[in-house]
Amino acid sequence: MSLSYPDILSYLINVLELIAAIVALIHYKKYANSSESYFLHFLWVTFFVDAILGPLLSFFKLDNTWLFYGYTGVSFLFYYWWYYTILAEKLYKAIVMVLSIIFMILYIINGISVELHKYSFVIGASFVLVLAGFHLHQLFNSDYTLKLKYKLSFWITIALVLFNISMIPFILLSKYFNVWINNSVFSIILFFLNIVLYGFYIIGFIWTKKKYNHF
Repeated sequence: MSLSYPDILSYLINVLELIAAIVALIHYKKYANSSESYFLHFLWVTFFVDAILGPLLSFFKLDNTWLFYGYTGVSFLFYYWWYYTILAEKLYKAIVMVLSIIFMILYIINGISVELHKYSFVIGASFVLVLAGFHLHQLFNSDYTLKLKYKLSFWITIALVLFNISMIPFILLSKYFNVWINNSVFSIILFFLNIVLYGFYIIGFIWTKKKYNHF
């Protein structure tokens, strides 16, 4: 059975996920004492869901829509929790809590209809960008300013910003260009955005230094 172009790109994304997870494992000691340590588990869970569990459900002709929707919700809540742990100002932490609650409410409401699922991603990604802005502001006003390339949270944040800021408008405008999940154009764009996402993750894991990663 020949593979379609979108299928090939999907497998390549799985390869990127696996490489990022392996690199994170290899360099784990450098960030083991920080909140970023949980990204090691997160990356392996991501790979398991995307590369193993999702395809397995498809193989048995079971609907995996709710698996990926559930993963979307969990992943955004994970990002919110992570930013809550690394943001120092009480106001920022309070905003994280408020945004998390708003997201969970809208996530449940949007879960009623598959057609609304994409809006959960847009909302979740928008909130990530807000929290990423808080963290970058915190970093640029800290002692890490001249050592940002050694700070793992900086690379993770840049990866999230570039990925989400590109995905949001594309998802919102996709219906006007007749482009969506099973379309080759979407697959190509998603593939290159994943190269950016996991590429920055990998750079961060490799370049980071232990003394710049702590709670």
